[in-house]
Amino acid sequence: MARRGFAFPPMFFLLGLFWFLPPASVQTTNRIGKFSGTCQTETLGREFITSYMEDCGNSSQFEVQITGYFAFTSVSVSIPNYLFHGARFENKTMVNQGEMVRVMLPESVGVKGSHVVSKVVLVKADKDISVVSVSNKHVSPETTVLYPVSSLGNEHYVVTPSTESFNSYPEFSIITYKEPNSVEVHVKGKLHYLTQVHSTGSKLNFKPFSFQVIQLQGIEDVSGTRIVSEKPVAVLVGQVCFCNSTKCNHVFEQLLPVCGWGTTYIIPPLPWQKVNDTVYITASQSTTVLYQRGEQQENVTLTGGNVLQLPVKASIPVYISANVSIQVVFYSLGAANPNSSHAFLMNVPDVASYCLMYSINEQEGFENFALMVANTSETPAIILDNQPLRDMEWKPVPGTEFVWGMHTLGRAMKSHAVEHASSPFSLLSVGTAAMDSYGIPGSCRKNVTFKCQTDTQQTKEQLKRCKDIFQQGNTSEFCSFMNSTLVNLETICAEDRAASLEEVAHPFGSLLNSSILSAGGSKSKWEVASAVTFLLQSVELAALTVALRSPEKKTQNVTTEFMAIETLLVQAASCGDEVFRLRGQEETMDIRCNAVARAATEDPWAVAFISYSTLDSIINRTLLDEGDLMADEKLRNFHLNSRVVSGAIGDGRPMNLSKPVNFTLRNRQAKKEEEETRCVHWKFIDGNGTWAEDGCKSLQTNSTHTICSCDHLSSFALLMGHTGVEVVCAVIAGFLHYLFLAGFTWMFLEGLHLFLTVRNLKVVNYTSASRFKKRFMYPFGYGVPALVVAISAAVNPGGYGTSNHCWLSLERGFHWSFLGPVCAIILINLTFFIVTLWILRDKLSSLNEDVSTLKDTRLLTFKAIAQLFILGCTWSLGLFQVGSAKMVMAYLFTIVNTLQGAFIFLVHCLLNRQVREEYRRWIKGTRKPRPTTQTFSPSVSTVATNTKVVSWGEPSTASP
Repeated sequence: MARRGFAFPPMFFLLGLFWFLPPASVQTTNRIGKFSGTCQTETLGREFITSYMEDCGNSSQFEVQITGYFAFTSVSVSIPNYLFHGARFENKTMVNQGEMVRVMLPESVGVKGSHVVSKVVLVKADKDISVVSVSNKHVSPETTVLYPVSSLGNEHYVVTPSTESFNSYPEFSIITYKEPNSVEVHVKGKLHYLTQVHSTGSKLNFKPFSFQVIQLQGIEDVSGTRIVSEKPVAVLVGQVCFCNSTKCNHVFEQLLPVCGWGTTYIIPPLPWQKVNDTVYITASQSTTVLYQRGEQQENVTLTGGNVLQLPVKASIPVYISANVSIQVVFYSLGAANPNSSHAFLMNVPDVASYCLMYSINEQEGFENFALMVANTSETPAIILDNQPLRDMEWKPVPGTEFVWGMHTLGRAMKSHAVEHASSPFSLLSVGTAAMDSYGIPGSCRKNVTFKCQTDTQQTKEQLKRCKDIFQQGNTSEFCSFMNSTLVNLETICAEDRAASLEEVAHPFGSLLNSSILSAGGSKSKWEVASAVTFLLQSVELAALTVALRSPEKKTQNVTTEFMAIETLLVQAASCGDEVFRLRGQEETMDIRCNAVARAATEDPWAVAFISYSTLDSIINRTLLDEGDLMADEKLRNFHLNSRVVSGAIGDGRPMNLSKPVNFTLRNRQAKKEEEETRCVHWKFIDGNGTWAEDGCKSLQTNSTHTICSCDHLSSFALLMGHTGVEVVCAVIAGFLHYLFLAGFTWMFLEGLHLFLTVRNLKVVNYTSASRFKKRFMYPFGYGVPALVVAISAAVNPGGYGTSNHCWLSLERGFHWSFLGPVCAIILINLTFFIVTLWILRDKLSSLNEDVSTLKDTRLLTFKAIAQLFILGCTWSLGLFQVGSAKMVMAYLFTIVNTLQGAFIFLVHCLLNRQVREEYRRWIKGTRKPRPTTQTFSPSVSTVATNTKVVSWGEPSTASP
C-alpha cells in the first residue's frame, strides 16, 4: 500500500537501487537488549497514558476528549500514583457510539521543571475508544492524539521546533506504563536535568517506577535525541514558553516509536497558511529521502539521528518517500505573524497507514477544517456523517495519483465520522481561532463499521438515559438488556469474517427470555416497547450482515426454539421481475427482485425474513393487556393473532421499495365470521411501541391464513377482534355529541335572550316570546347541533367511539368538533353575563331608594351567581385539568356541573313568582282565569319601566 497508485517521476527511479538494498539495520538492537522491529500504529484502544507540561505557573486547563465507537463504553480517567489534597483522582464516565466526552483534569497535574514525578494520567475503557489530549495554556491551547499502550514502542527520536528567539525552550517527556522500566537518553544538542547540563554525546540512565514521567528541558534544539527503553514507553515533545513572554508558541505532540514509522508521506497545505511552515524528517539509520514540492523534485541522504528541516510553501502539497522508514512531523507557524500564538506540532500519517474510516472532533470556538488526501478516482465515494461530501474542491498532488481537499466543519464541540467503502485515505483535523490553532491526525476506526449500527434518534435517547443512570451509580435491567443486545450485534458486525445465522439466532433468541420482557406489568411500558423495538432492529441488521459476508451462499436459513431466519443474496445485475419467496416456520414473504429502488450499482444486496416463535405472546402479556399499544384507537379492542415477523433488505445502505411486499401469516386462532383481521406493522413513536395499519392492507383471509400487502418493510403481525360492538359504540358517541351540543346551543339562546331583554329595558310579551321561540329558537337550538354532527361524521366517520369510551376520538383533533363550539358558547355567554350585570348596576342605582330597598340584595346576588351555572360558564373549569391540579379540577368540574339542573329548577321554578302561584293554585285545586297579557322572562334580569321593578325570574303584574 505504501507505493500503490503512485506515478513516480523518472528522476526517482535513478535512485531506485537504494530501495532494494537491505538497510544497515532492519532491526536495530538497543543497548538494553530489545528490538525496535515493526509495530502497528493504532489510534483506537482501551488503555492510554499521557502527561502534561506545565507552563511556568500560568493558568492551565488540562482535559482529555474521549470518543466512543460502541454503546455503553465504560471509561475511567485516573492519576494512579499521585494524591491530590489527600485523595486519588479518578473520574468514571460512560461514552456511547459516536459520542465525545470531555473529562477535566486538576490543574496540579502539570509537570514543572526537569525531574521524575508520578503525574501520569491513565485512561482505561472496556471497549475501544480514541483519546485526544488538550492542554489549554494561556492564549495558547494545544492538542495531540494519544496512541494506546498497544502501539507504544522501545525506541524514539525527539523532534522539537527550532528556537529562534529567547522566549521559549524545547522539552520532552518519557512516560512509563504499569511496570518499572529502564530508559536511556542519548543526548543531541544541549539539555539540563536537575542541576546538570548535558550536551551532544551524553547518555542519561533512568530507572523509573510504574506510571512515572521523566521530563527533560533543553537549552537549545534537542532534535535527534534518541530514547531507548527496556519496556514500551510514551514520548511527548513540545516547546514551552518563558514566564515573561506573552507571544510564545506552546506546542506538544506524542511521537510515534521507530517501529511505527513509514516510508511514504503526503502533506497537504493548511487553509490559512501565508508563511512557510516546516516539515521535520528524522532518520534512524542511513536513509535516502526523495521529496517533491509542487513540480520541484529533490533528494537527500540522512544518517541515523539526523533531522532534516524542509520548508513548506503556502498552497503547495509535499510528497515524501524514502527507502526505509522515516519519521515526519509537521510544524505550523499558523498566521502570517510568526510571533502570534498559532503554532502547533503534528504527526503526519504515512500512506501505508491510511484508513477507510475516521473520527474527528471539532474544537469549540475554532474554525474547524477536515484536510483529506485520497486517490483521484475515489473522491466521490467519501461520505461525512453518512452524507456525500458536496462542493469540495480537490487539487492534485504532483508526482502521485492522489489529490487533496479541504472541507469546512462547524464551530461547536462535535464528533464527525468520515468513511470510504473500499479506498483508504488520509484525514487531518485542523482549526484556527483569533489567537489559536491546532492540528491532529484523524482517529482511524479500524474494525469498526458504520453499516451495522442502530444509529437512530430513539436509540440515542435510550443510550443517553442509560448513561445518566450509570453516572448516578444506579443499575437498570433495561440498560443491561440494551448492552447485551449491542454486544451481540457488535460481535457479528465488528469481526471481519463470515458468520452463520446460528450466531444470530441463538444469542439474540436467548434475550427473549430476558426479565425486561418476561416481567409483565412490573416493568415500564416504555422500557418493554423500547427493548422490543431495539431487538427487532438488531436481529434484522445482524441477519443482513451475515448474508452479505457470505457471497458464496445465495440462501441461508436456521430454525431455533426462539426464531426462524432465512436470507437471500441477490445479484443486482441479474435482477428482473422474478418473485423471491422466503420462509420462516409457517409464514412466508414474497418480494419482487425489481421492487428495490436503489442507486445503479453492481453490488449484491440481501433479503432477510425472520419469524419469532414467542414474541407475540410477550407483547400480548406485557403490553396489550393495558390497552395502550395501538396507534389507531379502532384497534384497541383487537388482540395479536399471529407470530411477529420481520422483513429487511439492504447492502449496507438505506433502501426503499418501489413495489409492495406480500406476507402470508398463519392465524393463531381460527377466524370466525363475525371477527375481523387487520394487517399491522410495528412503530416506535414518542417513546411508545404501537401497532399501526398505515401502508398495509389485507389481500385475502380465511379461517387459517391471511395475506398482507405492505409498501414498506418492518415487523408485522395480525390483529383480530369483533366489529359489532364498534358500531353500537359509534352510534352512542354520535348521539352524545348531538345532545351535548344541543344543550350548549340552548345555553347560548338563554344568554342571548337574557342580554336582549335587559338591554331593551322593557317587558317582553309572553305570547310574542313564545312565537319567537317556536319560529326561530327551536330550529336553531336543535338544527345547528345536528348540522355540526353531520359535517363531523362526513369528514371523519371513524372519529366516533374509542376503545375505552363511547365518545369522540382524540386522533386528528376530532374532539375539537365538540370543544370548539362549546368554548365559543362559554366565552359568548360569559360576555353576555358581564354586560348584563353592568347594565343592571347602572339601572338599579337610578331607582328611588324606597323601591330599591324593597328588593332582597342577597337574593339577587344568589340569582346572579346561579346564571353562571345556567349559562354553562362553569364548563370552562374543564380547560384547567392540567398539571398538578388536574385531579382537583376534575372533581370540581364534575361537582359544579352536576348542579346545573338544580340551579335551573331554583331560578326558573322555585324563585319565580308566577311559577310559585301556579304551584299554589294546583295544590289548592283552584284555577283562576289568566290575564290576557302578562310579562315573561325566561331568566330575566331585574328590569324596570318607570318605577316598576321586575325581579330576576319573576313576571310583572303591572298593567302597561
